[in-house]
Amino acid sequence: MSAINWAAIDWVSLVTLSLFVLVAARIGERLSFGSRGLAAFITGLLFAAGFAVWSYALHDTLKQAIAMLAPGAQG
Repeated sequence: MSAINWAAIDWVSLVTLSLFVLVAARIGERLSFGSRGLAAFITGLLFAAGFAVWSYALHDTLKQAIAMLAPGAQG
């Protein structure tokens, strides 16, 4: 079994997507009126939307902003 290369992890994406999951789960829970199946469905839809926005619009923009603020920080 090989060791995890911690330096290769995109930490910004990991934290951002983890927060998307947390927020989507809380919203899905609130909108489901106690139905676990509906909550899972809403959560899945919200996360998919957040993931798409992050992957295709915000990720590169945020990486460019970080690179401008801290040159050399994005190895």
